[in-house]
Amino acid sequence: MTDQPSSISNKDVSAGMPFDGTPRKYLRLCILGSVGLHAYLFIGYWAIRNFLAGETWPNGWLWPVVAIASAAWFSWYSYRWIMRLDAQYGRGSGWILESVTVKLPWEKPRRK
Repeated sequence: MTDQPSSISNKDVSAGMPFDGTPRKYLRLCILGSVGLHAYLFIGYWAIRNFLAGETWPNGWLWPVVAIASAAWFSWYSYRWIMRLDAQYGRGSGWILESVTVKLPWEKPRRK
């Protein structure tokens, strides 16, 4: 028997469930996202310079080095941001815990 309700076992509903993050998954997500984003931007820059300007390689090795350095910086800071967002880093001094009560609606029994 599973602990999940039957509505969660539905594929459409389970695709919208929260990401069960671990630091390793977060790091992989940040690295792949950063590499993908910077590869997309660099290939776009190269395509514009190659097809519109007629250059074979844009400005030597400066721009690939800048893209690699920017990808490393972006992946590191996005990883730090996700880890703070998931409350795995930091002291929690910026968090405020407020007590909230919610009255749930109950169906009133009616006479027929």
